[in-house]
Amino acid sequence: MPLNLTGINNINELNLTGKNSQIVTIPSKIKILKKHILTNFIIPLYSEQWETLNKNKLLIDENIKQLEKYYKMYKIDDLLSFLELLNILKIVIDKNEIVKDLENKNNTKYDKNNIINMVYRTTKIRLIPEYEIYNYIIGKPNRKLNETYDETIINDIKHLMSQQGITYDKIQEKILKPKL
Repeated sequence: MPLNLTGINNINELNLTGKNSQIVTIPSKIKILKKHILTNFIIPLYSEQWETLNKNKLLIDENIKQLEKYYKMYKIDDLLSFLELLNILKIVIDKNEIVKDLENKNNTKYDKNNIINMVYRTTKIRLIPEYEIYNYIIGKPNRKLNETYDETIINDIKHLMSQQGITYDKIQEKILKPKL
């Protein structure tokens, strides 16, 4: 990707006549989104940083929405690759959680006679991402004490999730930060 004097990256595809057949300028918001996906999902997956992936897993759907929106606007094929990567990543994270749950259950619960254990696998039931994030940050409300979710915090989380480049750590920091 050559840089010109204006500082704008252009993809220049040359044809046999020697003329540029197509000049595509990639918007900076797409570059920022791709960098965000790489640093918060792809690189942690490659380096097996499961804690980072688990923290940011609830933001995958928001990134997928942004990629779909930008693909409809700009028709950049590279965005389809990122979409597929994120969809695969969702599956990998879910499978990893299932394996961890099975390992934990097998290590802690045994039959009295140690004859047989039976495991039945079902799909994981998830709350809406903002409620899952609320549970991780604040904790799950205790129904026995008639506690409920604080809707202002839920709305704050929902708003933060729609911001570009947001991570779980940034959401946690802003939610736990005392309001003046």
